[in-house]
Amino acid sequence: MSGFLARGFLGFQVGYGLYFTTARLVGVDPGSHGGSELTGTMAGYIEGELMPKPEAQNAMVIAELDRVKDFDVAKEQSKQIELKSPGSFGIGFGHIKIVPQQGGSRRIVLRSRIAYDRLVQLTRAFSLELLKTKPFLSV
Repeated sequence: MSGFLARGFLGFQVGYGLYFTTARLVGVDPGSHGGSELTGTMAGYIEGELMPKPEAQNAMVIAELDRVKDFDVAKEQSKQIELKSPGSFGIGFGHIKIVPQQGGSRRIVLRSRIAYDRLVQLTRAFSLELLKTKPFLSV
């Protein structure tokens, strides 16, 4: 979870989280569950690492994500993941838009270039074929 990700009108709902597994992408909104429930190993990356460690920990992480998930999209159910870069010097927001094969897309505001760079890495590892990047001033 990150203060660099947000949802809601103009991205005012800060503290959103995106988690990638090998098979799915999970959006979590701990604020909709009475506050930040994901702490410890769930804060940001799992202990600051891109890839989780033992299988037992993976099962625990997945169980925690299921409790607070906002949405869940399987890799094979995804049509595209669009990443638009935020502006320089904190001016303007970017976004990540998850487009499933069926149903409506999900858009999360990126409030920092750091979030954009990390999500590009994670999305490439998740599925390079789904990734589409756009510069800040593109439509």
